[in-house]
Amino acid sequence: MKLRTLGDVVAVVAVFGSYGLAASGQDAVFSQFLAAESVSDRAKAGERLQRAGAEYSVVHARLRTGRSYPQDVETGRLEWSRDGAGGRHQYVVLVPEDYDPSVSYRVCFYLHGGVNRSDAPRKGDSWWRRFDRFERVEQISVFPASWRGSLWWQPSQIENLESILDRIKSLYNVDENRVFLYGVSDGGTGVYYFAMKASTPWAAYFPFIGHPAVLSNPRSGVRGEMFETNLVNKPLYVVSGETDRLYPAARVRAYIEAFREEGATVIFRPHPGGHNTRWWNSETPRLEAFAEEHVRDPLPERLSWETEDPAAFGRFSWLVIDELSGDNLAGGLFPHTRPSGRVVVDRRGNSIEVAVDGVRRYTLLLSPDEVEFDAPVKVTTNGAVSFEGKVERSVETLLEWAARDNDRTMLFGAELTIRVE
Repeated sequence: MKLRTLGDVVAVVAVFGSYGLAASGQDAVFSQFLAAESVSDRAKAGERLQRAGAEYSVVHARLRTGRSYPQDVETGRLEWSRDGAGGRHQYVVLVPEDYDPSVSYRVCFYLHGGVNRSDAPRKGDSWWRRFDRFERVEQISVFPASWRGSLWWQPSQIENLESILDRIKSLYNVDENRVFLYGVSDGGTGVYYFAMKASTPWAAYFPFIGHPAVLSNPRSGVRGEMFETNLVNKPLYVVSGETDRLYPAARVRAYIEAFREEGATVIFRPHPGGHNTRWWNSETPRLEAFAEEHVRDPLPERLSWETEDPAAFGRFSWLVIDELSGDNLAGGLFPHTRPSGRVVVDRRGNSIEVAVDGVRRYTLLLSPDEVEFDAPVKVTTNGAVSFEGKVERSVETLLEWAARDNDRTMLFGAELTIRVE
């Protein structure tokens, strides 16, 4: 049989998948998986690879290597957009003019202030000032847009930023563990939201002249409840103005101290002056040093996550909270009206200790980079053994999470779902 197109290959996979394909056929489908620019397209290619009988070891090696990045890609200032929850989202991307596909680049997102505009920004609008500050920086800089219909502190923006990052990772060679989130004013407040609701992709947070108290105000349009306990996972570098008429540093300091009491790593830098960023250039060396010192650990040995809505905000890194018990109402800095659940995990090789409160079911995503699959794995939950034995390598799991994460450094070969008795 002569195969002329990738469509021919896919058709053969569909008919003869149970018998497996020749290596060349699998290579074609795998190339489609790596070239896909969306989660859904990767998921479909992953299903075809499973039907093709792809072996676990081969799939893992290919995912670890990742795609080949072309030289002939767009560089400079790019104005892109995407349709998502909340409407059409505009964003600007700055790619170094001398972009080299053999180099893995740092990526920095910058969230603007003044989100109280009624209409979505359009192409050509100016929602971020001073692009020139970043034009000669050796990084990929991203400037998304927010408005009343899609505020930084709503799930639509979680979807937006994750989709933008996914597209950039599909086109350019990105260092997945050096992706940082900055924000100014309302954008700074938005950074706190991401840190407490959707922390997995980010290495560190830089909230400037914002205030986490905004996320306590029901009139702000925030979606979801805030848990300062989630800030223990990633470091923050906070800058506030001492005479800021909106969010003076003295008022922000009380929150910073509470975050530190929970165990969060926070640098707090009050600056003379008001609600502005005139200090930015003088502060840049410290910001750069902080970013260089805080590269993301994609598979941390210890993690903690709390949520009131597992479907929307249940995952952090290799932990997924699946179901709450419905009998735990959190306290703390922020108001809570819905039951929540918290899971704290400590991994030492193949031994995993889990403490849960208010959680009925959770899932651990296991990586062969951290867990020895040929040896028994032991999971204890609140002091009781909830699993002990070997876990099976799964091509389905490997491809499913690789499709979602698009991350060469965070691959999961098995998953364990634990029901808490």
